[in-house]
Amino acid sequence: MEIVNKVAQSGLLTIDLEAYFPADKVCGFDLKSFLFRELILKEKDFREAMAAIDWSAYSGKILAIHCTADAIIPQWAYMLVTVYAAPYAEKIYLADPDQALHKYYEEIVHDFDTTPYEGQR
Repeated sequence: MEIVNKVAQSGLLTIDLEAYFPADKVCGFDLKSFLFRELILKEKDFREAMAAIDWSAYSGKILAIHCTADAIIPQWAYMLVTVYAAPYAEKIYLADPDQALHKYYEEIVHDFDTTPYEGQR
């Protein structure tokens, strides 16, 4: 007796979600390493450090800007990182890498064109 794959013969259209998975594209950018004693962000030192970074390393990547230290980070610090990274990074999220990946998938699902699947099985 031969095993018949009835699902393959049913004519169902499938969506390959792995095609949308950014394998190694999510990069975390932790602000913790730029803090003085892991508590305080010194503006002058931070600006100098941002100017010295080779941002081309984030080219085509999904950048997740976050801080793992329990510190109060001013909003301008996140914006400054975004200004430097924007010409290189594909997407930038103010989140940890896992949350950034989740947000990235939400955008993909929201923007997904379903018209080829209308009236299909």
